[in-house]
Amino acid sequence: MSETDMTDVGVEDTDRNSSEGPLLQADGLKKYFDQSDGMLDRLLGPASKVKAVDGVDFELGRQETVAVVGESGCGKSTLGKTLLNLHDPTGGEVRLGGTEIGGLSDKEMLPYRKEIQMIFQDPLASLNPRQTVGDIIKAPLEVHGIGEDDADRTERVRSLLDRVGLSPDYLERYPHQFSGGQQQRIGIARALALEPRVLIADEPVSALDVSVQAQILNLLSTFQEEFGLSILFITHDLSVVRYIADRVLVMYLGEIVESAPVDELFESPQHPYTQSLLSSVPRIDPEERSDRITLRGVVPSPMDPPSGCRFHTRCPVVIPPEGWSGTKEAFRSAFRFRNQLLSEDIDIENIETHLEARSGRATTEAVAEEVIADTYPGSPEDLPGGKREAIESAATALAKGDDEEAASIVSEAFPSPCERRTPTEHRHASDHAVRCHRLDPSAPGQPRRIGADDD
Repeated sequence: MSETDMTDVGVEDTDRNSSEGPLLQADGLKKYFDQSDGMLDRLLGPASKVKAVDGVDFELGRQETVAVVGESGCGKSTLGKTLLNLHDPTGGEVRLGGTEIGGLSDKEMLPYRKEIQMIFQDPLASLNPRQTVGDIIKAPLEVHGIGEDDADRTERVRSLLDRVGLSPDYLERYPHQFSGGQQQRIGIARALALEPRVLIADEPVSALDVSVQAQILNLLSTFQEEFGLSILFITHDLSVVRYIADRVLVMYLGEIVESAPVDELFESPQHPYTQSLLSSVPRIDPEERSDRITLRGVVPSPMDPPSGCRFHTRCPVVIPPEGWSGTKEAFRSAFRFRNQLLSEDIDIENIETHLEARSGRATTEAVAEEVIADTYPGSPEDLPGGKREAIESAATALAKGDDEEAASIVSEAFPSPCERRTPTEHRHASDHAVRCHRLDPSAPGQPRRIGADDD
């Protein structure tokens, strides 16, 4: 299929080649999921909400690739599906070419399906197993009335298969007869059948071998260059981001915590979460390697996200309170102990069982000492006056089974502005935005910028 033929597949739009304004834009986008199981849950009280996407702002320019990165459970896939209206947004706006499309009905959304398509993480799950490859790719052409007749549409499908590197003779085969990489090529052909302006690629290569990943990424880059596609590339694998992206959005627990051009982000990451993600990326050049930053704990539940900065429960450089007289590292050790206690990660029964097996008895004092030895990542002796006693008192209360008293002690003794204030967006550079208290000079005890005075 020629480039002219490919243009005929899509929607005629006089503004397709316009360079004015972003092509896809989200303002304050939210997607909450109701977790009530049934009528009884709703009668007993307000339903719990999973805040999968919570106030996301971003823009995708024409012929631009923006990568969305973060750990599993941070809301990346939900963001992509909400932008495509596969999930109705809970709040905020989604605009395609300046037109609001958020919350449109299926019928109202139909014309815009030509303009924005999705490539899914699991290609086999997204392909109808009862349809042939020809029928799968032909379906969007039939829905939108593209092509003169069935023979014309079939020829278009054959051309699309050839363009994605598959034999046109595969039309009558079924999805299960193909390898993972071939299935993903079929998914790409289906997405390109309408010649959209935007592709949302949701982990499109994560299930593929490395060599096949490169082939799929090259294929996407080729189509972007030839047909002026804009791509939102969702991934947890930063090793592919530098290759394919122009800009990067770092997502954590439903929020964008850092956004920057790809080279700027890799060379000067500012948010501690971004720094930890990048520290795990393999480097060929030993001089480019940095010390691995290992995050403790797991991503908290989006049903009950932490207050203030949502990353504070795992942040390795959390800010001490104003007037803290000890070292920052001593505070951070105490704060990590505090978070383990508050999140109920300390298994007292297991400690008691271990002590009884070792010495025959588990006194309150012995259990408290074991709690500190097992969970305090430092020496309590490094804490300033009064704070060491707080650790010991909290451990003793926990050993006695008084969880509330233990939580009260550590909360009062080791507060942080990171947990009490929601960070606002600050500009590290004109096109580099970060949400972190450590970039805010007005926050108590702040260095001028991230990386300064960290000890």
